[in-house]
Amino acid sequence: MGVSLWKKDWKAERADIVDRMQEKLDSGNYKYLVQRFGGKEISSKYEWLYNLMNDYISARGYQDTILISHDILSHVIVDYFVDVDRLKEFQEIENLHPSKIYAYISFWLLRHKPMQVLVAEEAEKLAFVNEEFVCCLVRSYLFSEPENVPILDNQYEKVDSFVNTLLYYFQYREYSAKNIEIMILAFQAGRGYQYSVDHQ
Repeated sequence: MGVSLWKKDWKAERADIVDRMQEKLDSGNYKYLVQRFGGKEISSKYEWLYNLMNDYISARGYQDTILISHDILSHVIVDYFVDVDRLKEFQEIENLHPSKIYAYISFWLLRHKPMQVLVAEEAEKLAFVNEEFVCCLVRSYLFSEPENVPILDNQYEKVDSFVNTLLYYFQYREYSAKNIEIMILAFQAGRGYQYSVDHQ
C-alpha cells in the first residue's frame, strides 16, 4: 500500500499525486471515467481532498502520527466518480448539487478511511480520525454561506450538539451517501426556515 506522510513541500507532492492518480486511471477498468470526466477534473478532486486532509493533519499536530494512503485515497476518488457517473445517467442531469458532491465524497471517505494511524500508542485515541475529518468537511460546507457570520453565544450548544451527533452517527451507526445527503438538505432547510422567521 502506497503511503505518504504529511509534507510541507506541497508543490513536489502535487506532482507525485497527479502521477499516482493518472496511473490508477490508466488501468483498464477506469479508462471510461477519464473519457467521461477528463483526467484533469479527476486529479483536481484528488488534490482538493489531499490538500484538505493535509491541512487537517497540520492543524491538529498529527504530522508524526497520521499518514494519508495514496492508494486508498485513489479508491475514494474512483468510487466517487463511478457513483457520479451513475447518478448523472440515471437522473439525466449534467451537474450535481453540492449536497450530493459532499455526501458521496463523505461516504467513500468513511468507507475507505484514507487516513491511517502510524503510531500504535496513538491508535485508540485516533481510531476515528477519518470520521472526525468528514465531520469537519461537512461542517465547512454547511457553514460556508453566508461567509463570516459568527454563531451567537446562545446557539453554540445547538451547533456543537449537531456536530457531536453527526460524529457519533458516523462512528457507530449505519450510513449511506443518500442519508448523508438528506441530513445535509435537512440542515439547509432548517436554516432557510430560520432565516425566513428572522426576516418577517
